[in-house]
Amino acid sequence: MSGLRLGWDRIMPREDLSSRILSKKSVSDLKERLYQKYGVFVNPFPSAGQTSGHPRLETEADNRIDDEIVQFVNDVNRRSHVIALMASQGIGKTNLLNAYERELKDVLEPLGFFIIRYIPDPEPSFDPLIRTIFDALGEDHLKELANALAGQRDEDVEFHLKDLRSEDMRRMLRSLCQAVQNSQPEINDIAKLAQEWLLGLRVYKAHRETLNIRYRLDTVESKTRALRDLVICSYSTGKLQGVFLLLDELEKQDDSLSKTMVVRYFAAIRALIDALPRNLFLMMALTIDALNKYSEMFPALRGRLASEVQLNPLQNSNEAMDLCRFYQEEARNLAKQELAKEKRLTSNRQAGDTDIVSAEDVRGIFQRLYRDSIAIEGVRQRDFLNELHRRAQQAIEYIQ
Repeated sequence: MSGLRLGWDRIMPREDLSSRILSKKSVSDLKERLYQKYGVFVNPFPSAGQTSGHPRLETEADNRIDDEIVQFVNDVNRRSHVIALMASQGIGKTNLLNAYERELKDVLEPLGFFIIRYIPDPEPSFDPLIRTIFDALGEDHLKELANALAGQRDEDVEFHLKDLRSEDMRRMLRSLCQAVQNSQPEINDIAKLAQEWLLGLRVYKAHRETLNIRYRLDTVESKTRALRDLVICSYSTGKLQGVFLLLDELEKQDDSLSKTMVVRYFAAIRALIDALPRNLFLMMALTIDALNKYSEMFPALRGRLASEVQLNPLQNSNEAMDLCRFYQEEARNLAKQELAKEKRLTSNRQAGDTDIVSAEDVRGIFQRLYRDSIAIEGVRQRDFLNELHRRAQQAIEYIQ
């Protein structure tokens, strides 16, 4: 044991590490000095490891996506839209999807749209995706749908169910409706059983007797059909206006050792698109190389992706300066908002307007990265922001 202790002692952090960790008062003093000189409280630029939680500078791609969303929402028939968001690694696909997820939840979720974000596992399987969709809808949605059906005449209920393809889905929805009509206190338990069935769990006697179903949803086809029926009935009763499905990092499927598994995965996505010609807005983010490779494996996929939006790297120093200024101004606005919340924004607390990274340094960083870029014609936003982060951190440490 003594030998182990000695080995641990030798790899302990340096003795001066504790002296470099700031106290609460030191942090407050540092924020004060940063605000007075630069107008910020923290480093304005995200490091390469920070993939979320930072703002996004709008580009032409945002305008195209906005147009597609407006068409989808304003369409009386709510015809489905599918967009392929393409870019190389580090260009901003994840940042764009993060921004749209926040915006759509704020604007459209209160109107009855469901916003579902999904990042697939490296092992290609469609089950986690369809499970995520059913989880997002959840038991509460099933109870709302049951209440909507229970408040109508029998012939009206059958009208809402007439376009459903699965007889088991009709039986399940009728069982939920009858539970509400009979004022059964077990509606929560019945909705839980219905949710378990939709998720493809094992069907027991309680499921068969309570929901009056016969078969388990144990195939991609059966789950996709169940999702289609649930969306159609929910839209018919006014309990769902549409589903926004945002798929990120689909290039991960390229790492699979089995081409067959990749083809099955995208065949299931195609089946989902075909099953929901209405009420679905699907945005798929992946690299250009991955899309080309998948299209060779599964040509039918490219035909479903008629709308392609491509993100571009930084092409010149002017674009680099615009991105730098945007992040710096966002950080300044956040600092002002924080002060306003604390009610400490007084006349004697003037925000500094010095750039934490000078314009000369910004252009120098861009030019260096541009010379070193090989794979793409331009500079990846992630690499550029990471260099700005490092340079800004030097300025923060100097003040500290």
